[in-house]
Amino acid sequence: MVQRALYLAGGGARGAYQAGALKAIGQILQVNTLPFEVLSGVSVGSINAVVLAENAHDFPNALEKLESLWGEIHCQQIYKASNYELSKSVLRNLTTLIIKQRQAGHLLDTSPLRQLLEENVDFSLIAQNINEGHLKVFEVISTCYEKHQTVSFYAHHQPEFIDWNYSRHSSQRTTIQTDHILASSALPLFFPTVAIDGFHYGDGSMGLVAPLRGPIRFNVDKIMILGTRELPEFNIPEPEPSQEIPFAHVLGNMLNGLFLDNLDRDIEMVNRMNDISTLLSIWKKHRSPWRPISTLHLRPSRNMISVVEKHYTAMPALLRYLLNILGAKNKSGDLLSFLLFEKEFTRELFDLGYQDTIAVAKQIEAFFKY
Repeated sequence: MVQRALYLAGGGARGAYQAGALKAIGQILQVNTLPFEVLSGVSVGSINAVVLAENAHDFPNALEKLESLWGEIHCQQIYKASNYELSKSVLRNLTTLIIKQRQAGHLLDTSPLRQLLEENVDFSLIAQNINEGHLKVFEVISTCYEKHQTVSFYAHHQPEFIDWNYSRHSSQRTTIQTDHILASSALPLFFPTVAIDGFHYGDGSMGLVAPLRGPIRFNVDKIMILGTRELPEFNIPEPEPSQEIPFAHVLGNMLNGLFLDNLDRDIEMVNRMNDISTLLSIWKKHRSPWRPISTLHLRPSRNMISVVEKHYTAMPALLRYLLNILGAKNKSGDLLSFLLFEKEFTRELFDLGYQDTIAVAKQIEAFFKY
């Protein structure tokens, strides 16, 4: 039996694109249960993934929940965005420079996100769906600050599955809970770390050298990747020189580099290994540890910066002012797209994800045919 995995990449508010793509997949396949045996999510992808895992027995309901979430979302549902809370946060970080405090190192309070997850996700259903065979594996990727290591928290239907432990990436079987999702999506500098078993965890995309390692180790045959970054342009106009680069522009590029670039490299590695395997003789293929794994990468057809800049004013006023100080209004759509959890922006991304996926319906059908 062909085993299929769905990998949901990170990207902050860009996660709305994944929800739109999933709606299109549901419309194309017309199935009642989750059409993937393995789910893997990182950063905001873990939020979308946990909704799918909770409703693996009822795929249409999962799609409805995702559309409702991203269609009505506000920043206040993800982090405290009032002028008072933001002012308090800025003061806390400034005083940390003088007086050591326990709570420091982040700009935004994500307790609303915790409340959103606890009120809308029944985590007990994840284990139930795995026990009943609606889902075989659920992986949530995070980063441990003390260990300087990527950690894959996972639930698996096979009790004898053996953990992996590389120098930069290890796995840990556990019961997935709210803290694991919050840890995976804890955007550095902006969101607070999450303590799990005495260690502090942050966004799983940081230093994620091999994003697809989990699905590969879980012995899947096909991996569908829902990305949040458009295909890089190779024939772009020569940029105009500038006298200075705003801090927000540098931070936006850093987030893109840390969170999004390794996925393309990992897909390239998988495809290259597939090419090599086709050159092996039948005898060598039998002895080779590598199995050919086909991938399908769905990604935005439009540049996110062109979308986010239209909705810049939807961001809370004081946060917008703070980002302006960093230069976020000047060619820094990358940074804004991670934080703009507002329905004016996310609805457009949702629609884009839906239309992009409908446009490749034949590829979707082929992915699930064999």
